[in-house]
Amino acid sequence: MADEAIIDAPKRRGGWPRGKPRQAKAALTPEDVVAAADRAAKPPSLMAKMKARPNWESDDFVGVGTDGVDRLNIPKDILLALHRDGVALQWVTRAVRGMETPQELSKMTRGGWTPVHQSDFGGILDGMFMSKGVDEPIVVEDCMLVARPAEIQAKARRAEERDARMPLQIAEEQLGHGIPNVTGSNHPTATRGNQIKKSMERIEIPE
Repeated sequence: MADEAIIDAPKRRGGWPRGKPRQAKAALTPEDVVAAADRAAKPPSLMAKMKARPNWESDDFVGVGTDGVDRLNIPKDILLALHRDGVALQWVTRAVRGMETPQELSKMTRGGWTPVHQSDFGGILDGMFMSKGVDEPIVVEDCMLVARPAEIQAKARRAEERDARMPLQIAEEQLGHGIPNVTGSNHPTATRGNQIKKSMERIEIPE
């Protein structure tokens, strides 16, 4: 009977192979013990319980330290693409510390500037400054994005440059013909040395 019990007993499976030395478990360091205790005592993250989907996992996440550096910056490739299509963009002041400035808005309207909505220009600016899909004028704090034809913008720039040169032209004419109300200022010996030295330097003017 004893022999039958030995035969019918199930064979053990698994376990450590006979003859193979067992490896000693690495002893836990005090730092490991403290870290394990902190994990056990730490409650679940409050961020994990938010109802909304985490925006830091979205495709348009820009990262820490890069968002908000220049909130009004429009990528140069977009500016150039719109300019090729005859569109000029500009930020205008719509309010100062929350108080609207109707004078500035009136000046903007008279200059042909028109508020830009997020759906304008094929939605190329949608989500860049405001929540994506909100079809409203693009506003960043006290500034509003406006647009007008690039042809009108170029004409306005030429007028501004002409007005900026006007004081210098007047001064040149006065030096060439003498200074008004100054006796003898128009004598050739006085006007011969009168001159205004000018130098031209190229600067980049942002849109």
